[in-house]
Amino acid sequence: MLSRKKNSLTLLCLLLACCQKVDLTLDPEGGETSNISEQVIAIVGTGKGTMECPYTVRDIRSASLSGSEEVWVVGYLVGTARKTMNAAEFSIDVTNQSNILLASDSLCVDTAHCIPVELSSDKQRKNFSLPTNTMHFRQCLLVKGIPSVYLSRKGLRNVSAGLWLDGFDIATIAPQEWEQESI
Repeated sequence: MLSRKKNSLTLLCLLLACCQKVDLTLDPEGGETSNISEQVIAIVGTGKGTMECPYTVRDIRSASLSGSEEVWVVGYLVGTARKTMNAAEFSIDVTNQSNILLASDSLCVDTAHCIPVELSSDKQRKNFSLPTNTMHFRQCLLVKGIPSVYLSRKGLRNVSAGLWLDGFDIATIAPQEWEQESI
């Protein structure tokens, strides 16, 4: 029990130190706003699609997509794909800003273990695309959007908010999620 409390305290300290929320909600006049502020959250688990218990990449890949309800998803920014998942790039030196690829493993280089996240607006591309956020490459992102088919794969569209969790380890909330790459 003491170890669990210590892990929770470590997680809380990590979140206090590195969270940056990006809100892409619409203002009353119809324009997008980007309210970037420090945010304190406590992720306590996975599998509910909430900010505190987000879905994982594996949850989205294995889920039956239904409806248009927004959900929170946590994953590592590992790359981007230009027009098709067959053209995926797992490098920091990319130019494509139309989407990002999230994975459960920060070292992933296999599209079979990724979900594509569409970035359809200038604000989304500024706040989440790999070319404009190279400092977050292979770092954790908590993102809110609608599960949908994108690039012929299960993914996320209509992104409305996100939270960079640099240094966060998904294994602290979902140990079974870590997918080992074999070379």
